[in-house]
Amino acid sequence: MKLATLKNGSRDGKLVIVSRDLTRYTDASFLAPNLQAALDDWRRIFPHLTALADSLEIGSVPSSRFHEHDAHSPLPRAYQRLGGGDAFVGPRDPIELAGKTRDAKIEAAVAVIVADVAMGATADAAKDAIALVVLSADTDLDAGHSGTSALSPVAVTPDELGDAWDGAVHLPLQAGTRSIASVGWTSFPKLIADAASTRPLGTGAIVRGAVEALSVSLGDTLRVEMKDKSGHSIFGAIERQVGRFEPA
Repeated sequence: MKLATLKNGSRDGKLVIVSRDLTRYTDASFLAPNLQAALDDWRRIFPHLTALADSLEIGSVPSSRFHEHDAHSPLPRAYQRLGGGDAFVGPRDPIELAGKTRDAKIEAAVAVIVADVAMGATADAAKDAIALVVLSADTDLDAGHSGTSALSPVAVTPDELGDAWDGAVHLPLQAGTRSIASVGWTSFPKLIADAASTRPLGTGAIVRGAVEALSVSLGDTLRVEMKDKSGHSIFGAIERQVGRFEPA
């Protein structure tokens, strides 16, 4: 199942289900107004979302054309983020550099969104708590400052990755002109269990895996994407142009 959040003027956007080929979507906000609300009631709502996704694939529910530039990050704000910022812009929104800054570093990664993880959870329990997988791109600036972050247009349930998923993602991450095989190979169950060894993780927490750092400058366009073994995009693309911040 593939889920997205469309911009609608609210802080959390509107929840939709996207077809596997990323061409169509159907409204899911009657089940949950936004993704965080769905995650908060994941066990009850998941079967209904799955049924709606199946109906979308066979064309038995109303659908519209899915445009990635209309999407926000699936979780526009997260209650907790391990390894990055917790507020996000859209995956096609610009990277805005303030002042005299001309360069930035982008950290591209695979990340997961979890349901509740109890303190002391085992790796097996942590794996069961992984609800969704996304791509992420965080902006680091000079002097340790952080810029805006974005998630991929679409979040997917782990089963969408097929045999490329075993708690890690065994597919190359396309970041800029690079194809990085190692970035996705984070053992997320181990990473989550380690984080939960000292405190619980709440529903909607985002856990980022190993990162690949890329340098960008004014005028550059950054693209982060992952394709399946047939060459089809799984999450859609983070595509952000680097520009100058202009105060309102």
